[in-house]
Amino acid sequence: MRALILRPLSILALLLLAWCAAHVSLQRTAQVELQGAHGHPVVVFGDSHAGDVRLPDVPRFASPAQDLVSTWMWMDAFARAGSADSKVKAVVLTIWPSKFGPVAERRLSGRLQKDSWGQSVLGRVAPVLGMRHVFDGAVPWRLRWRMVLNVFQFRQSILAKGWVCQDQSIGPDYAFRMGIMVKESPWFQEATVSRWAFDQIVQLAEREQWELVLLEHPLHESFLSQVNPDAMAAYQAALTAAADHPRITYVDMAEVALPPSAFRDYHHLTCSGSAAVSARLDPLLQGWGIVP
Repeated sequence: MRALILRPLSILALLLLAWCAAHVSLQRTAQVELQGAHGHPVVVFGDSHAGDVRLPDVPRFASPAQDLVSTWMWMDAFARAGSADSKVKAVVLTIWPSKFGPVAERRLSGRLQKDSWGQSVLGRVAPVLGMRHVFDGAVPWRLRWRMVLNVFQFRQSILAKGWVCQDQSIGPDYAFRMGIMVKESPWFQEATVSRWAFDQIVQLAEREQWELVLLEHPLHESFLSQVNPDAMAAYQAALTAAADHPRITYVDMAEVALPPSAFRDYHHLTCSGSAAVSARLDPLLQGWGIVP
C-alpha cells in the first residue's frame, strides 16, 4: 500500500523538478535578451505585423498570431529586466482589430483549437511565465494550465532582429473572405480577455513612463467593407481613449487607402506598404530624439 502511494508521488515530484529546471533555463536565456534590448532607444512588440515595421536594427519581441495576453507578459518581463541605465525611450506595439476578434478570444479561452496556435504561441510564453501569471484569476484557468504544460516544449525567446521587406503583392481582384462572426457579432465587446490584457499593457506603459506607440497597419478594403462597423468603431474608440494618456500615441492607419501593390494579403504589407507606415512612424520617433 505504501508503495502504491509513494510511487506516484515520486513521479510527480520528478516531473515538478524537471518543469522547474526547464523553466529556469528558459528564463535565464530570455533575461539576457530582455536586458540587452534595454540598450536600444526603441523596442517593438507584437505579432507578425512587427516584421513589416521598417526598423532594421531594433529588437522585436514578436511571433505570428501572438495574442495580447502573452504580449503583455513579454512586455512586463521586459520592464522588469530594465535598470536605471536603460536607454529605452519608446515602445512600439503592433495592433489591429483581429487581436480582439472571435478567433483570438476563442484561443484565449484555453480550449483546444483546430489550428496549431497553442503549440506555436503558448510554448513561447514559457520564458516569461511567472507564478503571478499562473494564479492570476483574470486569465482563464485553462489558458494558464496550458501555459504551464507547454513549458516542456522548451521553446526559446521570441526575439527577432533585422528587417527584410517582401515585394510579392496581391492582385487588383483580390478579395478576403471574412467569417460571419466578424461580420455580424459585437466581437470587440465580447473580447473580455483581450480587452483586459490591453488595459494591462496601457497601465504598464504608464508605470514605466514609456512613449508607447499603438501602431496599426493599413488593412485591405475587402476587410474593411465586411467587418462589423459597430464592433470596429468600438475597437477604434478604445484605442483612441488609450491615446488620451499623455505618453500613448495611436497611429490609426487601418483605413488608410493603399493600392494592391502595398499588400501581401489583407493585413500584411509589401515594401511599399511598409514605407507608408514608416512615413507615419518615423516622425514620431524623431520627435523623441530617436533616429530610425
